[in-house]
Amino acid sequence: MFTSLFHLVYIFLYEDSKVVPVKGGTISEWLIWNFPSLNPLKNLSWNNQYVVWLLYRSLLKYDLKENKIVSDIANCDISSLLNIECDINDDAKWSNWEKITAEDIYATYELIKSTNSNIILTSLLEDTKIEYSDNMILFKNSKKDVNFLNVFFQPILSKNNIDTLSKENIFWNFPTNGWIYSWDFVISNVSSDLTIWVSKIVLDKNEYYNKWNISKVILNIFPDVNTFLKNKQSVNVFNDDNNIVWESIPRLQSYKYSLPQFVWLFINQNKVTDLNFRNYIFSKINSENLIELLWKNNFSVVNNPYLSETTIDKETSIKNFESVMMSLGYSKKSKYIEDLIPKLEVNTQETNTDVIEDTTINNDNLTIDNFQKASAIIIKPTYVEKYNFVTKDDILLEWKVESGVDEVYINDNKIENFKVWDETFFYRLKTSYNNISPWKNNYKIYFSKDGIKTLKDEINFLLNSDKDKLLEDEKKFVLELAEENKKIEEENNKLTKAEEEQNKKDAINQIDKDKFDKVNKLDENIYYDKDLNPYTLRLYYLNTEKALDQTANFVKSSLKELWIEIELVPFDLNNVAKVLANKDDYDMILTWVNLWIFEYNIFPYFHSSQSKTGYNFSNIKKTSLDILLEELKSNTLSNDKIIENETKVLEILKDEQVIKTLYTPKINLLVDKNLKNEVNYTKLPNKSLRSYVMNSSYIKEDRIINFDNKNIWNFFKFIFKKLYE
Repeated sequence: MFTSLFHLVYIFLYEDSKVVPVKGGTISEWLIWNFPSLNPLKNLSWNNQYVVWLLYRSLLKYDLKENKIVSDIANCDISSLLNIECDINDDAKWSNWEKITAEDIYATYELIKSTNSNIILTSLLEDTKIEYSDNMILFKNSKKDVNFLNVFFQPILSKNNIDTLSKENIFWNFPTNGWIYSWDFVISNVSSDLTIWVSKIVLDKNEYYNKWNISKVILNIFPDVNTFLKNKQSVNVFNDDNNIVWESIPRLQSYKYSLPQFVWLFINQNKVTDLNFRNYIFSKINSENLIELLWKNNFSVVNNPYLSETTIDKETSIKNFESVMMSLGYSKKSKYIEDLIPKLEVNTQETNTDVIEDTTINNDNLTIDNFQKASAIIIKPTYVEKYNFVTKDDILLEWKVESGVDEVYINDNKIENFKVWDETFFYRLKTSYNNISPWKNNYKIYFSKDGIKTLKDEINFLLNSDKDKLLEDEKKFVLELAEENKKIEEENNKLTKAEEEQNKKDAINQIDKDKFDKVNKLDENIYYDKDLNPYTLRLYYLNTEKALDQTANFVKSSLKELWIEIELVPFDLNNVAKVLANKDDYDMILTWVNLWIFEYNIFPYFHSSQSKTGYNFSNIKKTSLDILLEELKSNTLSNDKIIENETKVLEILKDEQVIKTLYTPKINLLVDKNLKNEVNYTKLPNKSLRSYVMNSSYIKEDRIINFDNKNIWNFFKFIFKKLYE
């Protein structure tokens, strides 16, 4: 009873209490890496950048909470990229509590410019004049380029420390002992444990500035994966970007995030010139199926270069792919076999098809005028060409007669009123004359010269006073006529089997044996040019990791369904310059792209000026696109204006079909479940900003009791409520 009462009192007191983090505690983060140089003067990447950004501040920083560039050491006016003035903040101090000065900032940039220690930053600072006074520093730039703002993310060093740097420090490893820092942590110790082959960097909280709840971070640096896996059970935090751990440690929960980077496939429009053909190729590469292959949990489909929901896929207008390939000069094996075999000559009965005029008459009110327009069709006997459908039984026929005709006959009836010198003759059809009757009536017209009768024409009349019945008669007659003509045609064109086989043998004997054998060995489904070379697309792909190799082979297998051959050509980062210098070597290129903080700036990949040796892999040249890209690149625009321009860019890329975006990885940040966290970010500008996930984490916590209304009466009300709710 006492225990139950105590438990109820505890619940009553803490029911509406507030949980608050308590500062303190240590976390252990693990890295697989060579020991970092910790050199903020070099071009920073991956883990080196992550550690350096825990130690140093810069003029500006990217704030994930506000999702924009904000002040750090200084408040900078970036509305004009040509002249950027920065006023140093009052709280900008070093870990030794001394104030960060304009001289420190100037000395940092001058060191980089004079030593060329950071090639990228040096190129951005080229033609940039830097001036400073007591609490202000000014950057006068000659180029309007948002990429110039990367200069302001450079970690700033103390001038006192700069003056002590050796050449080795500047270009290689940076000092760690007795150094002063300006950001969340300072290095208190660096050591190595050779028993498990791990190096440790101990980071203590910078008491002047640090807002973290955690007081100490120990970075455990393992030289390889195997050493890491042997000791993985004691890890607290691990950025599993290569999916080494997966979900093998239940104690760790996964915070998945993506970066403004993705894999995309370019088509070189100089090599693949047909727009519809480019569209058809892209339509056969299914991104959903691709990420299923790679593993859907760790990848997501990317619809366009701006990572928005708008798709740049386009419905293909091609219905007959084979005809498209033929228009490009490529055909299948069967076509080349057909061209090699001479056409077999078929002996058929000659027919006179000198057609003068069609005489088909179908009129409910026939007159002499109708028939005066009729003239003969000269064709072989028994071949019925003309037929008429009538509902009136009084029809007057008129025929023109050639000179020299002695007599004219219709069927066996001689036309008595015809005279030798007549140029025409007339013949009346009427039921009362007994020369036309319901259903089918056949009339053969004979001309006689010197006693020899010759069939000159043949017509049929279908007579029925009922129009509907007449239509039925017409259909029936046409079917009979077609069947009769088919039999006649088959008979005329019929060859004996022996003749047919002999003709084939004679034809094959005329074929170039070597060429025939070569053609006969070709694949039945692949397309070849006139020289029998298969249609092949050359796909260059960056083979820096397994996923890219799998993607290249997926593209190959997808286009194999069209019977298009793909030649895969891998290249690494060291060969990028060579690839850019020889853009006629590839038809398509598969590569990673990382847009970093300025993800709307895709200028290098699609502007005409970059088509020669720049990153414009597709060689697209379009003035309307250039104007939009220039505006995005050369100004710090409002979000609305950026979205407006992005929409227009995507419309152009959709029309041109030179790019297909495929996927982006979901990176696992594995965090010990005992390490509590208040926020989670699903998208980071780069891996180094994962510290934002950590700086709100805490190990210890406290509960603040709300003592308002905590009295005996409310306790009994609480008990009653719990019993009956």
